[in-house]
Amino acid sequence: RPSAKGQPRHFDVILASDFRFPGGTTSSNAEEIQAQRQAGLKTGLVELAFYNYNANRPLDDKIVRLIDGDSVELLCHGETVECDTLIIRQPMSFNWAQRYVPRIRAKQIRVIVNQPPMRAYGDERAELYNLRSSAKALQQMFGDGTEGPPVWHPIGPLVREALLEHHADELDAINLSDHDWFNIIDIKQWARPARPEPGNRPIRIGRHSRDAEVKWPADADSLLAAYPADPGFEIHVLGGAETPRKVLEPVYGGKLPENWRVLDFGSVEPKDFLAGIDIFVYYTHPDWVEAFGRVIFEPMCVGVPCILPPEFEKLFGPAALYAAHPGEVAGIARDLYENPARYEAQVNRALDHVRRLFSHETHIRRLREGPLTP
Repeated sequence: RPSAKGQPRHFDVILASDFRFPGGTTSSNAEEIQAQRQAGLKTGLVELAFYNYNANRPLDDKIVRLIDGDSVELLCHGETVECDTLIIRQPMSFNWAQRYVPRIRAKQIRVIVNQPPMRAYGDERAELYNLRSSAKALQQMFGDGTEGPPVWHPIGPLVREALLEHHADELDAINLSDHDWFNIIDIKQWARPARPEPGNRPIRIGRHSRDAEVKWPADADSLLAAYPADPGFEIHVLGGAETPRKVLEPVYGGKLPENWRVLDFGSVEPKDFLAGIDIFVYYTHPDWVEAFGRVIFEPMCVGVPCILPPEFEKLFGPAALYAAHPGEVAGIARDLYENPARYEAQVNRALDHVRRLFSHETHIRRLREGPLTP
């Protein structure tokens, strides 16, 4: 490393996370790095390895491609560096204090609570991390030289609600901010040239997510209501469909409805997949707390209207349409599809909301002025 006459090198932002994970967490990290680089900010990266993950898995390519040794650097144990803001995403990566990290002197630390401490809140509760243990480990790793205590930001209102409802007795261990730290997206990179030509064809309902049990409705009736087997619809899935195949076993004997079109996770770029659908529908397991819903504002940026359960309204407001019961989805979808003016108005409402709260410009502003509220 080049020395600066014995003085610690300075970074505008240092981002500490486990950069090996695929999916939404890595995409969120990559977006913030890109936003900072475009704004002329210098970013340092610190790998915080989650102990229960495959030790041989390398850093995700989304992150590696951004490391240029100039505006974005990977920092290592043995260095002493300074920064204006240390952002730590993924509390489960510091269930235990890690020794082999650089020494960081930060003016402020922002801890992004990108998922609740429990994997789910039903009968089978599985703890991912503990707030007290994580706060203690964080103090051991980065407490020296910091000008103030770490500020913890839920990534969205659903995570905040989970903390307040299920972990109230642990909140004295952290400094919980009144402001959420929303994910961001580069809107102009996602917009499709035009909506697929409507006409005398099935309505294309799509969804993109990991193929995990918690990411799908728990029973066949709810799943088929949200994603109808009606020949008037085509159900397009990016991310695999073994979970719905199991849920629908009693009805379809291990097969999927004939109107489903399934692609494996990562087989197609999400923005290319989303560009070909008419409406995005996203319903999950009732015990699952969706931390933010990155897969939701991606179709909004593409220009695809979204139909969601009402718990997302606190975050996405007018940007989506809401159905309290999955059985309402088909009617809302048909109404949108058959009314081009209504369809276009919903697209524009979503884009306005995303620009205001989830844009790259919003991220740079919160680094300088503090987070925004919906």
